[in-house]
Amino acid sequence: MTMIEIFPVGLNEFILLPNKSTWTPCPEALSDDLVNIQKRFNPNWLMTENLITETASGRGLVYFFSALGENCVLRHYYRGGLVAKLSNDKFLSKALEQSRPYKELNLLAQLHSAGLNVPKPIAARLKYTRFTYTADIITATIPNAQELHEYILKQPLKHSIWEKVGATLRKMHDLQACHYDINVKNVLLQEDEDGQHSKTVYLLDFDGCKISNGDTWKSANLARFKRSLEKQRAKYSAYYYDDDCWESIKRGYGFL
Repeated sequence: MTMIEIFPVGLNEFILLPNKSTWTPCPEALSDDLVNIQKRFNPNWLMTENLITETASGRGLVYFFSALGENCVLRHYYRGGLVAKLSNDKFLSKALEQSRPYKELNLLAQLHSAGLNVPKPIAARLKYTRFTYTADIITATIPNAQELHEYILKQPLKHSIWEKVGATLRKMHDLQACHYDINVKNVLLQEDEDGQHSKTVYLLDFDGCKISNGDTWKSANLARFKRSLEKQRAKYSAYYYDDDCWESIKRGYGFL
């Protein structure tokens, strides 16, 4: 299912926007609106305009800023593994619809539209040369949230929240989304504003993920998440995860 609009901006550069995005350019001011969107992909411009509110380190810096009615995160696409030693951010050119940012933005648009708690997709940009492309993506921030990993390093989590984690993973699988890097650091817990210390569970980092038919892959995908929890537990003397937590995840998922 295609949920992305493509807008050329200059030679060999494209802006990608989800259908019905609040950033969709006005036909009467198409060129000016696209230039304004294009600027939001330039960290130097964001710094000059004092729009950056925060940065974070990952595989390269990510930039937090507010623009055009949205609180945003800008992330550049980098390569991983041994190939990154040859080129850390250039990818072999391919059809735009087969590029990493198109696939990620389109998948996020599908999942967000279906009600799964994922970052709201806002925009992406690709810049082509003859043989390669570079790319960036902008998504909405998730306020008042922290990684599940960081949370259980410091304190235990209620079993009702572990069940929410399981229910969120089940919803992702029911939508046939296979997250190839599902792990404890790609789950966010957002503090709810109900005064009851409740939390909403979000899933992150869908780069390289896709819609997969059938059900045979789902148990292996869930087992991958379990291994990530066990791997982190083995690293730390205090890590608030045990077998009872996994049983709660299974209940939320619907095994019990």
